Amino acid sequence: MGFSNVLENRIIASGNEICMGLDPVIKRIPLEGQVETQIETFYMNILEEMDKSKIYPAAIKPNSAYYEAISIEAQLVLQKLIQAYQDRGVLVVLDAKRGDIGRSSGMYAQAAFDVFAADSITVSPYMGEDSLKPFLDFNKNKGVYGLLRTSNPGAQDFQDLECEGKPLFYSVADSFMAWDNGSLGAVVGATNIAEMINITKYFVDKNHEIPFLIPGVSIKGVAGQQGGDAGTVRQALKDGGSTRNFHLLNSSSGLNYAYEAKPHLNYSQACVEALKELAAN
Repeated sequence: MGFSNVLENRIIASGNEICMGLDPVIKRIPLEGQVETQIETFYMNILEEMDKSKIYPAAIKPNSAYYEAISIEAQLVLQKLIQAYQDRGVLVVLDAKRGDIGRSSGMYAQAAFDVFAADSITVSPYMGEDSLKPFLDFNKNKGVYGLLRTSNPGAQDFQDLECEGKPLFYSVADSFMAWDNGSLGAVVGATNIAEMINITKYFVDKNHEIPFLIPGVSIKGVAGQQGGDAGTVRQALKDGGSTRNFHLLNSSSGLNYAYEAKPHLNYSQACVEALKELAAN
């Protein structure tokens, strides 16, 4: 089938293209007790609220660093959360940004796809094709999102360097199209809408659309967000000529901590209400 088709089928089934980050910031989780228990309870309660409301995101995107930094036990919690959300049909993007020589990449792929059972993973492409190939060859129904155009301030240090008369990230896009076997996608930040239109058009003009993972989609009133709102991002994809329904719009803080902007709701209710708003925006 290939991961691109897996994505399209999931987005149709869920009725939205929202990807919810699962990035636990302990000081923003309104629970007490052991840290690992706080994390598990927080995200399982949100999942139970989704069960009640009969709405789920198309995908979740746990950033592995948030769990690795706490404890081995927190990584086991991550494994449990992945299984629980997958049981509802939700796809899982393991945000690990791996990138290493071929043999090591093979081990990282095994960890992501076998140990954690993720459906896709984020990777850094800057060590070249042999560093991505083990991920791409692992299973064509698994996805590999290469960092293409990121939204951090330091992105300009390398991504904006001129290469053959254009910014380097366009050369990376050319490589993605050459390496793509139906499993490769690209991380494209939501902070620069005009640039997103141009990047979308770049792939469309070459008749080789690949799925975008778009972090930083904002929800009004929640702190710690990065980019444009869902409606603006969707319009940018259309303006760039995209015709495939396989792009994921990611919100982490905006969904996780939506209760901060909706004090009349508990955290799980607020998250689900924010998910509905994003899906309908």
